Amino acid sequence: MKSMKFHLTIFICCFWAAALAQTCEKTQIKDPVLIDAIGEFIINCNKANEMYKDMVVIHMGLFPDSGKAEKKISLGLNLTDSFKDNPPRQYAHLWGKIVLIYERDENLRITKNEVPPEQLEALLNEVGDRVFVEQKRRGRWVETYHRDGSLKRRNYQIGISMGGGPTSITLLINKKTGEVRKLKSV
Repeated sequence: MKSMKFHLTIFICCFWAAALAQTCEKTQIKDPVLIDAIGEFIINCNKANEMYKDMVVIHMGLFPDSGKAEKKISLGLNLTDSFKDNPPRQYAHLWGKIVLIYERDENLRITKNEVPPEQLEALLNEVGDRVFVEQKRRGRWVETYHRDGSLKRRNYQIGISMGGGPTSITLLINKKTGEVRKLKSV
């Protein structure tokens, strides 16, 4: 009987801990250095493309603490609702944008987070019309015509994004001085 109670207690604790870990909670970004860095990032993105003023969510990746004097944070913009496949553990409102806060593992990959449908729906309501619906099909049909209007060619093109540009950046923030170094992608 004691063994059964012990196993049941362990099972309940594990189930509760697993359920607790699978969340998507609203939070606040309170670090003034990070707030300023995100604000500057948003301004630079808005200069690069006017569309970013009204649209996008910001993906913020928190890298594991390496014990070094700097903490590493990645910032990137996303125009689609692709975050539905792996919602963040936390999100925040900042400068009129939604910041999706992801944790990265030791291999620098975003950690997987599955949340209950009602939490995902709440996040989608917060995001609102800031993003487009992600298209699962990549590519498009392109037709070219002769001058007389007859079809010259019809082919399927797939665009490849190499990343980088003004819409992604890595910040290295000195833990003691608050100095921010920006590693821009190319």
